[in-house]
Parts: sequence; structure tokens; C-alpha cells
Amino acid sequence: MKKLKTVIKVLGYGVLGLCALLAAGWFIPFPIEGNWTGRTIGCMCDAHNFLRFEDGKILIMSDAHTPPEWVGAYRQKGRGYYEIEKYGSELFREDSSYTDAYSRLLRVKSDTNFLGRLIRDPFVLTCRRAINNPENEWIQNPHFPGYRITGTSDKRLFFVWGKDKKTREEIETALNSMLYRQTLQIYTSSNEVPASVIELLTRIGFDYQIHASQEWIAAEWINDPSQPKWRQGPPKYDPDVNPLWTNKIPRLIIRTPTEEDKEEDPEIYFGGGDAMNFEKVEKNFEFRWRLREFTKTNLYLYAENGILPEDVRQMFEPFGIEPRVLDEKILYRGKKK
Repeated sequence: MKKLKTVIKVLGYGVLGLCALLAAGWFIPFPIEGNWTGRTIGCMCDAHNFLRFEDGKILIMSDAHTPPEWVGAYRQKGRGYYEIEKYGSELFREDSSYTDAYSRLLRVKSDTNFLGRLIRDPFVLTCRRAINNPENEWIQNPHFPGYRITGTSDKRLFFVWGKDKKTREEIETALNSMLYRQTLQIYTSSNEVPASVIELLTRIGFDYQIHASQEWIAAEWINDPSQPKWRQGPPKYDPDVNPLWTNKIPRLIIRTPTEEDKEEDPEIYFGGGDAMNFEKVEKNFEFRWRLREFTKTNLYLYAENGILPEDVRQMFEPFGIEPRVLDEKILYRGKKK
């Protein structure tokens, strides 16, 4: 009986001690550095995503997606008290925002949806594997277009989104497309292009060339005969007949209404996607105009010691781009334990 009382007493003290530890972890200030989990972090896939506070940077990390995304910064203002900056971008009409956060051992409390409700990530081994993954030694800044420069003038390479290596020729092709230096090709099944489309392209300054009366646009429409008519949905185009349906060159394909559906609006295809009405086309092109203007003054280049090689400077000059040059070290995090 005496031994039973001793066991119960020990268990009671253990429970009280555990409760005290939990209370301390929930209420006592603690450094914010480390790994945190919450409902709003990362993508919606099955990967394990977590938020990591490290060296003044806020990173979204994952055991499946590399490299980490640099989404914000933090600065200590007191014991367990931090100022949080969420990075924004003028391109998406989103400025940087600031908020206060209070860090405890097991949770972070703030009044912003950016952090939401965070608790200390319990999957220690999974987080450690992601942190020490060599592909996570460099980070990416997803809020601004930019490239990390490596190699020599004879064999120059550019890292896109942290890990994808592109050659000089590939970057020049991408910039030509992004900045719309190529003439936009317009293919229409009638002998004219809607005036609203011409007015839009003129307003945003895109050069274009019209290819009128393209019969293949009106003719090459198919349905799936294996499905009941009520399940077939809208007609599908056949990319095998003409690759212009699906390739990625700057082009518009305009399918004007037939005699049977002449009351309908023209269907416009751009970039290999589904049909759009004029309102969607207008929003699409206005965004691309903002991207073009934004890129000219907000393209970041990360170079060794923050010095832009002369051959790279000459490469970007014809595009009218004034890049912002930073030391590549700002993107290096290493395999932090």
C-alpha cells in the first residue's frame, strides 16, 4: 500500500511538472528562431511545409520543394517581442507590411494573417532533413524577378528561381517574351479584328501583325463522340492540325461567331490556354504591361561581391533594363543546423 502511494505521488508530481512545462512554453517569452507550422504555410500538396525564422529572414521551407522562399524579415524589439515585415511587390499591387509578434517556446502570437496561428513544428527529423538538404543552401526571392549570376564571360549561367540554370541565350529569349519585343501575331477566322482588341494593344504599346481569314480556326473543332452530348461541354480544338493552337509564341487566335451563334462574343485564345472573353484578355494584357514596366526597373541580379560583370551589363542594356545589383551572399544560407 505504501509503495502504491509512492507511485501515485511520483506520477502526480510528474503530471504537475509536465503541466508547468507546458504553461511555461505557452506563456513565457522565448526566442523566435526555429521551425513553425500553421494552416496557411506553403502549398496545398502533401509535402511538409514549415516556416523557419533564421538570421533575420523568414523562409518557407519544405521537404519536397526547393529552394526556400524568402517571404519576410524579423527584428527583435524586446524579450520575445519582434517586428515582422512581410515582403510585398508593386507588381501585384501589394506593399510590404509590418506587424508585431510575440514569441513563446511553443507558439507565436500576432495579429496578422501572414503568420496566423503558429506552433513549434513537432516533426523535428523531417524539418532537419529539409534544412540540411544541399538544394536548400540557396534561397529565392519570389516577390521580384531576378537571377543569380555564375560562370565566366565565355560560359555565363543564370540561376532562375534559385536552382534552374539557364544560359545567356535562354535568358535573352525569356526577356524578349516578357518585354514583348517580338511582334504579336494575331490570327482571326474573319477578315478583321475586333476594334476593342486593337484599341487595347495600341494603348499598352504592343506591336502586332494581323493574319486575317484563317479558315483553320473556324474549321478545326472537335467533340468527343464517346460522351453523351450533354456531357461534351464546349468544343475542343485539335492541336495536331495547326501547332499555333498550343505553342507559346506571342500570338492571339480569335474565333469569331458562326452564323448559328452570331450573337455570341468572339472567343480569344492566348498563350495556349482556354478561350477568354475580351474582359479577361484585357486583364491579362494589362498585367503583362505592368510586368514589362516593372521588370525594367526592378530586376535583381545577384553577383559575387555585388559587382556586375561587364558582359552581363552589356547583355541587359539593349532591353532598356536598369538592374539592381546585390551581393549573392544575401541568398546563401548554407546547411544550418
